[in-house]
Amino acid sequence: MPVKVGVRLKHSRMLMGLSLKEVATKAGVTEGYLSKIENNVSQPSFASLHRITQALGINMSALFASAEKGDADVYIVRKDERAVLKTGHKRSGNRVTLENLVPSGPEFLLQVSIHVIEPKGGSNEAISHKGQEFGFVLEGRLKLLVDQGSYTLEAGDAFYFDSELGHRYANDASVTTKVLWVNTPPTF
Repeated sequence: MPVKVGVRLKHSRMLMGLSLKEVATKAGVTEGYLSKIENNVSQPSFASLHRITQALGINMSALFASAEKGDADVYIVRKDERAVLKTGHKRSGNRVTLENLVPSGPEFLLQVSIHVIEPKGGSNEAISHKGQEFGFVLEGRLKLLVDQGSYTLEAGDAFYFDSELGHRYANDASVTTKVLWVNTPPTF
């Protein structure tokens, strides 16, 4: 189920009593661009969305819907009910879709998603934040750039790094890449 990122960002901004200008300035984007995002006219890049959520003091998991709660604190996320977040657009080169696999909220210690990266897609800018990350390449090939290192991973390969190191990734293959990605604490 697609996530209405703009509506949730606007709601968060309004709850905090912040103006478009205040959030745009803190996030390093224009007011017009933020307005387009909030009105679901434009999809932000992964890096822009990260900066906007930081400016709002929330993490990206706040943009995802919660899962169904079963018995004894067991949460089930059905494959056809995952919150899906598309970042950027084909012209931006972003071409990344995030499928959230666990519930979102302040009580959860992990953020687990599948990053679906189209050919020639990826995160456009390096980001860093507190925490740790783990990933497992399910399909395709991933070029992972962490700090000054560049690593090529194939299906079946895994990675782990300190999130405070600048990091970004790309799919330079001709097929879609899927990566199971885990962050702790939830930062996206």
